[in-house]
Amino acid sequence: MFVGSELAEKAEADQIALNGGATVFHAPDVTDGPLSPTRHVVPLAQLRRPLLPPRISRATLAALLLDEAEAGKHGTGIVVSLS
Repeated sequence: MFVGSELAEKAEADQIALNGGATVFHAPDVTDGPLSPTRHVVPLAQLRRPLLPPRISRATLAALLLDEAEAGKHGTGIVVSLS
C-alpha cells in the first residue's frame, strides 16, 4: 500500500537488468556483522517465505555479489541472498 509506485519502479529496473543479461540480487535487511560461512543464494521462484524477516550482513552480501561476479553461476535471473 505504501510502496506501490516504488515497487513498480523496482520491477521495471529488474526487467531492464534481466534484459541486459544480468543477475538481479534481492537482499533481505542488511545489518552489520561477520561473514556467514553458510552464505548462499536461492532463485526467487524457489524462496520459501520465512516466518520472520531474514537478515544478512554487509560482508556476507558483498561476498555473494563477488562470488557471482567471478563465477557467474546464476546467469540471467533473480536470486535472493541468504546467510
